[in-house]
Amino acid sequence: MNAGPVEIRSFLAWVWLMEDRQSGPRSDTTGAAFTTRNLGRLHVAYVPRVPVNDDCDSERGVPDLVLGDGGELTSGDFLRNVAGGVPIRYDAAAQSLHVCTSIVGMPAVYLYRGRGVAALVSDIHLLLTIPGIELQLDPASLVELGHVGHPVEHRTLFRDLVLVESGARLTLDSAGHASVERSWDLPQSEPLDWPQFLEVQMSAFTSAIAATDLSDSFLSLTAGLDTRTVFSTLAVQGRLLPSVTMSGVRLSLDAMIARRLCRAYGVEHFLVTFADDFAARMPTLLESASLLSGGLSAVGQAPEVYLYDQLGTRFRSRLSGNLGNQVGRGGTEGVSLRGARVGILGPQFKPAGEDGGHGQEHWLLSHLNDSQRSRLQFILKNETVFTSVGNYSIGSHYAAQQSPYANRDLIETLAFRPVDDGSSPSGSKFRMRLRDLKHRFVGEPEERSFQRRLVRRSGGFAAECPVNWGWRPSGGISPMGSALGAATLFGMVARAKGLDAGALRRPLAFARLADLHDFRDSRRWLRDALRDFTNDTLSSQSIRESDLFDWNVLQPVLEDHFTGRRDHYSTVVFALDVALAQRLFCERPG
Repeated sequence: MNAGPVEIRSFLAWVWLMEDRQSGPRSDTTGAAFTTRNLGRLHVAYVPRVPVNDDCDSERGVPDLVLGDGGELTSGDFLRNVAGGVPIRYDAAAQSLHVCTSIVGMPAVYLYRGRGVAALVSDIHLLLTIPGIELQLDPASLVELGHVGHPVEHRTLFRDLVLVESGARLTLDSAGHASVERSWDLPQSEPLDWPQFLEVQMSAFTSAIAATDLSDSFLSLTAGLDTRTVFSTLAVQGRLLPSVTMSGVRLSLDAMIARRLCRAYGVEHFLVTFADDFAARMPTLLESASLLSGGLSAVGQAPEVYLYDQLGTRFRSRLSGNLGNQVGRGGTEGVSLRGARVGILGPQFKPAGEDGGHGQEHWLLSHLNDSQRSRLQFILKNETVFTSVGNYSIGSHYAAQQSPYANRDLIETLAFRPVDDGSSPSGSKFRMRLRDLKHRFVGEPEERSFQRRLVRRSGGFAAECPVNWGWRPSGGISPMGSALGAATLFGMVARAKGLDAGALRRPLAFARLADLHDFRDSRRWLRDALRDFTNDTLSSQSIRESDLFDWNVLQPVLEDHFTGRRDHYSTVVFALDVALAQRLFCERPG
């Protein structure tokens, strides 16, 4: 048996609740071979991250497993909640499986109860490998997907399937009983003053990077403060990695700054460019994105699938600035609503009398007016996973997801954060957007940001090169950086409003403003590369027969959008996401 735990990419555990047991899966839906252990009525199947010899003795039945990044776990303290990984241990005496979920909910763990089987699963698509399970879309979750952009309150898109609470301990026994107990909360401590607090955070951050195994890793590098702090600390430690940045054919501002940083430090830099090849392959990429994200996003996450396809098998792990906003600044992922018209849904899915999707209050805002500790804990344990689980699940399928911010010791330093001075997120959407613009243009005050202080202390070109839209970690504002930032903001607003496809299309294309903010030209992709695929998918016989949509409402929306009479981008993408989820997860062959 291996001395340490087996690092796995995915896992599935299930118990048949009826006597006529059925066979289990040999491979997952993507073709990866399972290692399977049959432990009486309890069955465990998993896909190792790398091929290993994980033969184990008969008493244990299955080796200790780690889903995600197990760098924080030790043999003496294995079953504990950490931020980057999920430890899994089989108790042979009790014939039960114990799982400690991540304190930020990623990697995700789902619990299914229904159709004569109870199951734990790391990826929703793995449930499709168990004979007899039939998933059905959940009406409340579809409405949330349209209004907000994702389900909330630990719902998934499917009935009988829930996202297990973050920071919990879950037990599944051989009788199919599952219990979930909260096992981590943000500690209660007396606040420090700002200088002390920042020193504590800097020490925890640098220790987290130093303890991370970076072999076969790449750094996902952007122009933001979160990855800049990672880059600077790696430079000081002499551990700089090959870096990867996504861009359009015309370089985004992120790509420009990332290229400058890599050149200054002699770091290998890969630009993954989204051009004709990506557009031609989008239908296939959409299906992969939908399957791996649990049906949450196809158009929005297709670039993530393409990224890993372009990188191939060179890298085993991806280091990023994930959670930097929440841990570094106590921030959120944003309060923008999707605002799709849920009235396109069929009568059995949409709320009675509802045809809109606009004017909804964001589910997050009321939680941001709680006490500082409650607000920070809610962001970490709920908001983070709900908004990011689809993207994270796709990434973890291809590579181990690493981040120094996803570290329990660093996260728990937030218990010492000085009493709120009004700079943290509030329940005001307007104030939060102003806060975001301020961060982008002028940055965080050094006396309130361990990230800025650490980058400045590290020195070198990383401290002088502008961050985001113009400000320098070393102090001051770059005139050229601010000008590019203003142009980026203008292009971002123009693209969000669909103006780059209307009267301003030629001027924006000439000035390249729409390309500065983001490589994701999703409106053009939908209008051009995905037009036929979208119409064919939504009007297919199986979708029409499912009564998923009210065709009398959806058809005019599609005609308006694709003829250019009126922009319905959010609603059309919502419809395509839902249709793919129905087709891939709910229409079982045979």
